[in-house]
Amino acid sequence: MKKQQYKKLPLTVQEQINLLKSRGLQVPNEEKAERYLRNIGYYRLSGYMYPFLDDKKMHLYKKGVSFEDILNVYRFDRELRLLVFSAIEKIEISVRSEITNEFSIAYKDPFWYTDAKYFANLSKHVEFLKNLINTVNRSTDVFIKHFQSTYIDVCPPIWVVSEILSMGQFSILYSITAKSNPRKAVADYFGIKEIVFVAWLHTLVYIRNICAHHSRLWNKDLRVPVKLPKKTTNQWLSSPNIANYKLYVVLAIINYLLDIITPKHTFRQKVKDLLKKYPNTNITSMGFPKGWDSDSFWT
Repeated sequence: MKKQQYKKLPLTVQEQINLLKSRGLQVPNEEKAERYLRNIGYYRLSGYMYPFLDDKKMHLYKKGVSFEDILNVYRFDRELRLLVFSAIEKIEISVRSEITNEFSIAYKDPFWYTDAKYFANLSKHVEFLKNLINTVNRSTDVFIKHFQSTYIDVCPPIWVVSEILSMGQFSILYSITAKSNPRKAVADYFGIKEIVFVAWLHTLVYIRNICAHHSRLWNKDLRVPVKLPKKTTNQWLSSPNIANYKLYVVLAIINYLLDIITPKHTFRQKVKDLLKKYPNTNITSMGFPKGWDSDSFWT
C-alpha cells in the first residue's frame, strides 16, 4: 500500500459531535457528549467506538448505537484497569519477597545479584547491573541515601534494592539467573515451571504498564502470547480451548497467583461483579470462552 500524507484537520468538539451523528451514532444529550469529548478526547474514545461500527471503512455505526453505549465500554475498561492494577500490586510484592528470600538464603550473600556466576546470560547481567546502579544513584529515598553515606559498597543488599526496583527489572533479574535450587524454589512456590513463571512475569509487567499509563485494556491483544502451563500445583482452568493472547488468560493468571498469595482474595468475585455491572460488554473480544463461569476455577 502506497503511503500518503496525513491531511486530516483538527475539529472542534461540536464538529466532532456533528461528525459522529452524521455517521449514524445517536447522541441524545449533546451537552453530556461535549463534556466527555472535551475531558477524555475524541481519539482516545475512538478505540471504544470501533467495535460498534457496521461499516468500518466508512465509519458508519450499527443501528441503534448511542454515545452512552460507548461510554459504558469506556467505564468498564477503566474499572477493569483499576481492578487488575490493584491485583498485580499484590503479586508484584510477593514476587519481590520470594526472589529476595530464596536467593539470598541459598547463597548466603546479600549481594548475590551482583555476582556473574549466578547468571546464565552475562551480557544481560551487565546491562541489568548498569541500569540498577543508575536507579540506585538517582534514588532520593532516605534508606538509599543512608546506605550510601554509611557503607562503602557500590550497591545495597538485595532486600534494600528490592524496594526501588520496578516489576520489570525484577522480571528481568529472575529471567537471566542460571538454573539453580533457589530459581526452582521460587517457581515451585507459585506451583508452576520456571519457564512458565518467566513468561507470566513478562506478561504481568506488560499488563501493569498498560494499566499504569491508562491505556485501553478491555479488548487488548497481548504483544506476546502467554505460555500456558501443562501442570500446576494449584487449580488451573479446566478448559483446553483458551486464546493465549487475550485478556481472559491474564485474568486467570492473576486469579491463580492470588489463590496462592492470599487465598481469601476477592478478585474472582470482583471480576464477576464487574461483568454483571456492564452486561452488554463484549467479553468474547477479551477471550472469555462460552460457559467460562461454570469452570470450577472461577467458583
